[in-house]
Amino acid sequence: MKRFALGTLAGFVLGIAYVSVLVKWLESRTHERLDLEWLGTADRLTSATSSVPVRENGGSPNHVIIVHHYDTVTGRWIGIEGKPGGVGWCDLTDRLKAPLTNANNRQPKTEDQRYLVAKAAESLFGAPYDWSAIAEDARIATRLWIRAAEEWPEDAVPGQVVCSSFADWAYEKVGLANPGGLTQTRFTTPGHWDRFIMREEWNS
Repeated sequence: MKRFALGTLAGFVLGIAYVSVLVKWLESRTHERLDLEWLGTADRLTSATSSVPVRENGGSPNHVIIVHHYDTVTGRWIGIEGKPGGVGWCDLTDRLKAPLTNANNRQPKTEDQRYLVAKAAESLFGAPYDWSAIAEDARIATRLWIRAAEEWPEDAVPGQVVCSSFADWAYEKVGLANPGGLTQTRFTTPGHWDRFIMREEWNS
């Protein structure tokens, strides 16, 4: 298996590591334009109906990113994320500075598992955004009856993903504990990831 050489990021208190899952929070109403861009509204609505812990400032989880590698040339951590433009790379510098960013660094992972999560994430590079899953999240949150989408079949390779289902699928694929367990993948939200991390549900 490939051996990772850990990098560092001065001042980052989470002690980030490869293939940690980051949960980004919307911190104020002044950033609603970004929230709409990432379609975090549906995720917040779903979180509100699924016993997800609420932070004191009233913020809400609205995006999930897998930490992929440390760029030794630029001195930056690089992530891979599901987004409206398709699964792709992102610079994590600003996300790591956000005070409410959460991460599952305490979740046990072997070096081989980290490598396999990274490769699983890479395998979906360019996969389009799962708009139907967003519609289903909104349906669940608003308790409507007509389903907008169905869960992925077991062992299926998704053709479309959102940020949180992308991370859930990659973890599930290599046998790591994940918010959706074995019953939910496509409709896992940032709120589910945040609860999973805050409660350390991998110990359940």
